[in-house]
Amino acid sequence: AAGLLKGGIFSALADQRLARAVTAMHQRPAHPWTLDELAEQAGMSRARFAVNFREAVGMTPLDYLTDWRMSVAQGLIRQGVPIKNIASAVGYQSQTALTRVFTKRVGRSPTEWMLQA
Repeated sequence: AAGLLKGGIFSALADQRLARAVTAMHQRPAHPWTLDELAEQAGMSRARFAVNFREAVGMTPLDYLTDWRMSVAQGLIRQGVPIKNIASAVGYQSQTALTRVFTKRVGRSPTEWMLQA
């Protein structure tokens, strides 16, 4: 998890409005979050939320959400949860979709990552 989550998240957590959106993502990684919904969680306009989040965290809210989902997936893989079960738990429609994003973000497929973890 430490490899994916950057220090900028602490800046977002220091801002109460951004922290509400981050907390919502953390509590419900499987939810199909949109930028509009996250801005609503923060009580900000969509544009202001997007700019403030990127300035605080160093990435877009949806990129952060993807990294958070991959961190959750890594934790579940470590616990021995089957990949097909992890996909829906972190907001992906299929094992294939999760594997594609995981491989792109982490650099290895979930199976390869598990063998090296």
